[in-house]
Amino acid sequence: MPTTDLLAPAAHPTVFQKLLEPVERFVQEHSQQLPKHPKQKYTYEAFFRLLIYYFVSGSKSLKLLITTQLNLGLLPAALGLQPVPYSTCQEAFERFSPRLFQAVFQHLLTTVSFKAIPELATLGTVCCIDGSLFPVISSMRWAAYTTHHQALKLHLCFELNRMIPVDF
Repeated sequence: MPTTDLLAPAAHPTVFQKLLEPVERFVQEHSQQLPKHPKQKYTYEAFFRLLIYYFVSGSKSLKLLITTQLNLGLLPAALGLQPVPYSTCQEAFERFSPRLFQAVFQHLLTTVSFKAIPELATLGTVCCIDGSLFPVISSMRWAAYTTHHQALKLHLCFELNRMIPVDF
């Protein structure tokens, strides 16, 4: 009797694959459309996967995740994460525009159904907007909130009907 691999990706996707499923094709298409530098080996798609894994894994530090787990081969291959030098990952933050990530977020908002609160739906779309200050390191001169405080002000628009942030 032939044996079958019970952990085959197509038959049994990982939780991480299911998490990426709503945006995977969108990210792949955008990754392919970006101009490539002749020496570039690290793609937007690989960077995106790593960042999503970092945020959902609860790791305390991206550098530690890369140097102590990813690059030493301690993470399951089923995650599809590509080993990368930490310096290359740092450069990716400059190479890939935040607009790419904003586009993924907007794609999610338009394609995924979120649970609605019927009582709020009768009022129409209800949003709350918050502006919070986040302290930053003193060397970030562009983040001078006042002459005496280094901070970044972030505005968040939260849609109460679906209980999700919709813009920042």
